Amino acid sequence: MSDAGLAHDLVTFAEQRVAGLHEVDPWGFDRGVYDLAARAGRLRWSVRVEGAVNVPPDGPALLVVNRRVGISEPMVVAMGLHEHTGRRVRPVGIPDVPVLGPFLRRLGGVLDAPAEIRGLLRAGEIVAVPCSRQPLHADMPGVLRAAAVEAALDAGAPVLPVAVRGCELGLAWSVQIGGVVRLPADATPATMADAARAALAALLR
Repeated sequence: MSDAGLAHDLVTFAEQRVAGLHEVDPWGFDRGVYDLAARAGRLRWSVRVEGAVNVPPDGPALLVVNRRVGISEPMVVAMGLHEHTGRRVRPVGIPDVPVLGPFLRRLGGVLDAPAEIRGLLRAGEIVAVPCSRQPLHADMPGVLRAAAVEAALDAGAPVLPVAVRGCELGLAWSVQIGGVVRLPADATPATMADAARAALAALLR
């Protein structure tokens, strides 16, 4: 998108907010802020996405994402999926602090709280849960807490591994989305977390 196109969108964005023609959902999400940030992000990054067909066209999904330093990955995943699928991603793990927390909620961020994740999935949203950081090992995911995927089991949402590759200071990133992690109906949160992490590790090899 050109600088002129972004400037036009900024003017439209400001006019809508002055007129009160925007909505904020129960979690503090503003779709207009998200869409503008995603488009602006294309001026910063080039994101190649593989496996976008695995993302459901509607309804809930839980994405299990690897992290290295962990600053850019949530934005890269959100931007890449929005561009290739039209769907918006709700990254988990924003800080619950004044000013910064509410600002990140406007961009779709949510707390790392099972109740909040469950509520979003039941509302049909795509939620991205990160593994713990692995700054020195790009080919393996960090720890994935069982509580993070228990909400997906409760909501009946599919779980998909998402491998992200790139450098914090670089321009080019790749996002590879794997197929749905399948387990028997009696799977526990722990076995689901182990299976999701294994599927993500396979993508990173």
